[in-house]
Amino acid sequence: MKTSKKLAVGTFAAAGMFLLTACGVSNGNVGVEISPSGKVVSKKVIQPGFKITPINDIVEFPVKMVQVDYNKGKKKDNSIVVSTSDGKRVNIEVKIAYHAETDKVLDIYKKFGNVTQDDMENGWLRTQAQNALRDEYVKHSILDVLTGKATSLESDILKNLKARYETQGYVLDDVTLGVPDVDAETQKTIDGIIAATQANEKAKKDAETAITNAKKDADVAKEKADADLYTKSKEAEGNAVLDKSITDNLIKYKEAEAREKHGWVTVQGAGGTIVDGKGN
Repeated sequence: MKTSKKLAVGTFAAAGMFLLTACGVSNGNVGVEISPSGKVVSKKVIQPGFKITPINDIVEFPVKMVQVDYNKGKKKDNSIVVSTSDGKRVNIEVKIAYHAETDKVLDIYKKFGNVTQDDMENGWLRTQAQNALRDEYVKHSILDVLTGKATSLESDILKNLKARYETQGYVLDDVTLGVPDVDAETQKTIDGIIAATQANEKAKKDAETAITNAKKDADVAKEKADADLYTKSKEAEGNAVLDKSITDNLIKYKEAEAREKHGWVTVQGAGGTIVDGKGN
């Protein structure tokens, strides 16, 4: 919120001189017209542009999204201190985007008075952000926060702070959290835990890979053994069929075929000659 700059304008009338002021409302803002004593003059919200008023002021409110950073600046540390579930106190840098609801600016003025926008951002708005962060960070350990296991943290903070802002006519557009700023000893411990966790995960994956490869080798061996067994089984079946098909009658039949074609073959004496049945 801010009070618009005024430009004094003199006007003359038959009854005397009146002093008027020209007040400007910046783009992205709306205004509430107040008297020199701070009383609301009109219930009508003033839109951007200039307005001629009789020595009144206009207090402005941002109705388009604005961003405020609660961080560690060079001159001032404006970050927010929170505690985690394991008792660690850490500084959190956070960016908040917000705006005021147009139809609620009169109520905001009546609640907080003629407070500047900077004072509002570093006062009530910051206090609500601090309370929301403290509500949610205390539910998680510093290890879960730093390793990304606190997956719902940012959405929970957004929901918490949104509800707080709405009570006084403000809309929360977005929240962005920075990485917690921890001391060197805590960071060293966290790094050790992360390294050990990563090593354990690698060992687990290596073991799973070895088991998978062993199963593949076993499957290949089993398939080969099954194939060999199948081949031998089929060979045995074929031999059994062949054995059954070679009968005495088949042998005699084949002999008859050979004799019919080649004649009888006999051997005469130990050193004799071989002659066929035709005398050759």
